[in-house]
Amino acid sequence: MKVRYRKQKTLGYRAQAIVEFAIVLPILMMLLVGIFEAGRMIFTYAAVNNASREAARFGSALGYDDAGYHKYKDCEGIRNMARRSAYFTTLTIEITYDQGPSNSPFAWCDLLTTGEDNDFILTTNDRIGVKVTASYSPLIKLIPFPSRDFTATSYRTILGLVEVGESPSSGSGSGVGYTSTPTSAFAPSKTPTATATVPTNTPTKTATSGPLQPTFTPLPSSTPTIVLTSTNTATPTLTKTSTPTMTLTPTPTSTPTAVSSCSSITASNISMNANSNVISMTITNPYTSVTVSSVQLIWNAATGANGNKTLTLQSANLGSTFWSGLNNTSGNITLTPSSTLTIPGNNTTSTITFTFDKNYQNPIPNGTTITINLSTPGCSAITHTQ
Repeated sequence: MKVRYRKQKTLGYRAQAIVEFAIVLPILMMLLVGIFEAGRMIFTYAAVNNASREAARFGSALGYDDAGYHKYKDCEGIRNMARRSAYFTTLTIEITYDQGPSNSPFAWCDLLTTGEDNDFILTTNDRIGVKVTASYSPLIKLIPFPSRDFTATSYRTILGLVEVGESPSSGSGSGVGYTSTPTSAFAPSKTPTATATVPTNTPTKTATSGPLQPTFTPLPSSTPTIVLTSTNTATPTLTKTSTPTMTLTPTPTSTPTAVSSCSSITASNISMNANSNVISMTITNPYTSVTVSSVQLIWNAATGANGNKTLTLQSANLGSTFWSGLNNTSGNITLTPSSTLTIPGNNTTSTITFTFDKNYQNPIPNGTTITINLSTPGCSAITHTQ
């Protein structure tokens, strides 16, 4: 009995483990597939970025490739560099050339075979741009990963384009093998002067009677002397640069013309049209123009509007708006113009107006006062009280 009971109990444990594994298996498979697909997606993203950078770096390099073509014009070489940097990934590659971030491309590298694309010419500071695109699509549709395209664009500036064996310029070329010859500002002159003295070395023959016995009288043997004269001429020229001296010119300040008396400047009554939010006063000046320093207005701010409502000043105008804002104080404000404000003369009539946020009571209540303070010498103020 004990042996049979133990055997039945062991079989029950095995069945329970199988059921638990069957429940956990789908979840485990989804996790494994999700990790695999996330890795593929990250790999595609990294491959696209790396391919774009490597291709742009290859295309911006000076010189020639192994086949003897300019690197920045070797379209197939640039594409191959991108493909080698992103193996196992299908790429769409676009190669463009522009003159800076704010400029549109002026050329495209569209050669599909080995060689150079000769349809364009680059100059120094032009840029090459390589745009690489790759599509990602999950292999197993067990997880909600959508298909998408990854795109990366890299730009590099091409610097120092010169032709081989020619002076550096902004034209096209590789710049490899050029040797510059330094030029000195002043060069010493070293000219050797050779002075050779060659004496005559001819033997003298003397004949006497009897047997012929010539006598040779050799002259002293001399060696030509070469005298080298070295002349060093170095004349540096120093150019003195004059420094200009800045002269400050003072700005003339206008001074108002003094008026002997302002007693003849007249002002009309304070007026206001019915159902209007503007009050005004007319000024007649028989003299030359005078300058306004400030304007004071006193009005009923607490109950001055229709229906005994508050009345707020919004702007003031004398030929042009010289003050604007919001004022809801006790009804006494002094306005200082932000710029020079004048009252024209020669019997010219001008009007000062004040605009409120609501219609003023009609008729105007007593106590409304407009005072125009003048800064012109000889003048004081123009005041009128309603």
